[in-house]
Amino acid sequence: MNITEMKESDLDIVVELEKQCFKQPWNKEQCLYELQENPFSTGYLLKEDDHIVGYAFLWITFEIAQLARIGIDPACRKKGYGTYLMDALCKQAREAQSEFLSLEVRESNQAALKLYEKLGLIPVNVSKNYYPDGENAVVMSMAL
Repeated sequence: MNITEMKESDLDIVVELEKQCFKQPWNKEQCLYELQENPFSTGYLLKEDDHIVGYAFLWITFEIAQLARIGIDPACRKKGYGTYLMDALCKQAREAQSEFLSLEVRESNQAALKLYEKLGLIPVNVSKNYYPDGENAVVMSMAL
């Protein structure tokens, strides 16, 4: 497995994975914004044998790193890819001298909640009606 920075040429695959991973997927324009216009954002790819199995957008804003998006190909889940990618993102955040990592996750996404808790994130708040469909988000954070 290896992690590389995302390029514009990767976006068709990333957008397809978005559709498989999320109820409200980001479109190509949103992903392109993250790569080209958001000064705090970096896109990462997780590859195995040149096959993209996961991706993430990480925002580094001074002392806080925000996991804006992470997705693992549904056909590749439960193989440790999510843990591997999260560990790499935490390393990137530490190298950027971030002190905390935070994220929001759907209240119903038990698999992600368990993964994040296993990695040391703790629930710190619930954002009511956070998602467009009205579902709450669990806000999680950890010290780096």
